[in-house]
Amino acid sequence: MNGAPPLLEIAPFSFGAALVLTPLVRAVARATGTLDHPDERKPHPEPTPLLGGVAVAGALAIGPLLARVLTHATVPAPALGVVLGGVLSLVLGLVDDRRPMRPLGKLMGQLAAALCLVTWGAASGFMANQPILAVLAVIGVVALLNAFNFLDAMDGIVSTVTPITGLGFVALALVHGAGIDLALAWGTVGASAGFLVYNAPPARIFLGDAGSHLLGFVLAVLSLQALNSSFSIPHLAAVTTLMAYPLFDVIFVVTTRLASGRAVHVGGVDHTTHRLGRICGRWGTLAAIGGATIGSAALGTWLWGVETDAIAVGVVACLGLGYTLFGVWLGRTRLT
Repeated sequence: MNGAPPLLEIAPFSFGAALVLTPLVRAVARATGTLDHPDERKPHPEPTPLLGGVAVAGALAIGPLLARVLTHATVPAPALGVVLGGVLSLVLGLVDDRRPMRPLGKLMGQLAAALCLVTWGAASGFMANQPILAVLAVIGVVALLNAFNFLDAMDGIVSTVTPITGLGFVALALVHGAGIDLALAWGTVGASAGFLVYNAPPARIFLGDAGSHLLGFVLAVLSLQALNSSFSIPHLAAVTTLMAYPLFDVIFVVTTRLASGRAVHVGGVDHTTHRLGRICGRWGTLAAIGGATIGSAALGTWLWGVETDAIAVGVVACLGLGYTLFGVWLGRTRLT
């Protein structure tokens, strides 16, 4: 490839927009009382502003706009379903941040966002002609929304995982020609990395449900775009691998809560991040999960180019076994 990667300029523009917007949104959150207050399952010592998702959303929108105006880049407009689903995800989270929603209402909102994406954001490709796969795609989007919502249990985790995973999708597009919206991918990298400056331990502002839902939705968009342009077992394995840690975390939490007779939707300090935090601290946990995500991005990029289904399935099976053993070990970590 000659020259700079296409649309690379969007990443620094989105990064800069996040740097500027986040303190402004933080001030608004304090002025309006949109704060996350400490309790027995939240380790932060004082009320911390929410609304980080608004800053990330603004940066995602401003980055491509600045690229168009300042560099005259040709930035394609996102599909209607992507915009509607993203707005729904953000608004759903904002409502939940302000007044916690009932699980069923939250699930209905997630389904609505997923349906917008699959119906109006994937008008061609495998989902247009395979209703069963389209239904599975909706379930997958909802799963990722919840996975990132669950993962957002420690300072900086989601805003560390997201830009690394976003770079994995960029690699799929640049190395293998996957049909991914590079403007959205680069914007996600820049916006989440910029937000991490304020969200790293000790966090000065939280993503809130609005931010975790939005970033989960954006990565779901990139996943479906990749598969919708070229669906195969190795490609499905590649996308699953890119999302390995968030999927592991939500499966771990749901499994351990069900095994102990607890309600899945009731929060607690039993996430993988909490358990790792007791072993290696917050920064050590960030480094460990960030390293695992880098490995997933590299492995997923390689898997996309594999031509044998059996190899792809075998690699994912080995990865799943590794995470299962890790989960068994992690499950023995004391929570108190």
